[in-house]
Amino acid sequence: MSPTKEHIILTSFRLFLQKGYKEVTMSMLVKATGLSKGAFYHYFENKEQLFVETLDNLFFSISPFNKEMVINPEVSFYDYMHMYIDNVKKMAKMITSYIGEEGSGMGYYRLMLDVANYAPDFNKKIEESNQNELAFWKKIVENGIQKGEINKDLDVEILANHFQWLQDGIALNSIFTGNPQVLYSHLEKAFEQLYSCIKV
Repeated sequence: MSPTKEHIILTSFRLFLQKGYKEVTMSMLVKATGLSKGAFYHYFENKEQLFVETLDNLFFSISPFNKEMVINPEVSFYDYMHMYIDNVKKMAKMITSYIGEEGSGMGYYRLMLDVANYAPDFNKKIEESNQNELAFWKKIVENGIQKGEINKDLDVEILANHFQWLQDGIALNSIFTGNPQVLYSHLEKAFEQLYSCIKV
């Protein structure tokens, strides 16, 4: 990808996060990039095309999973849990860097709704992402049970859902209360408490 195209996508991502798809106009996008109309339209013919490429290149790359999250039977559930917490913190800070502290993350969820309304083909990618996250939690719960770290009498799928939904709920709460710091402090405490209930 050329530096100019990358600049357009990153700038557009910030605007889509800050204002939502509907409110952003092509003239706003051109102005924010600092490019001439000719240079801008050389890469993107319309807002829809730009939105789809922005989703492909940035929106779906924001995830609490990274290359370190590959399942390794030698790694404890507890260590994976903290890798996940650290990655959620990094993800939240990245979103904040795009939209500023005043955005409080609401733009991220507004963009998810925009995906459903203006790029419905991406709903499948969101569902796949959710399923991959659930599969990750199930695998590390199973690994924790096999290692004797987690109570073997617990239902693997239900427990995996608890961790996934707990993060989702705390993230939403931090957004609606306008306090992104809640995510950082409460997520770790909530996961630690849940872990204390399931460990052997």
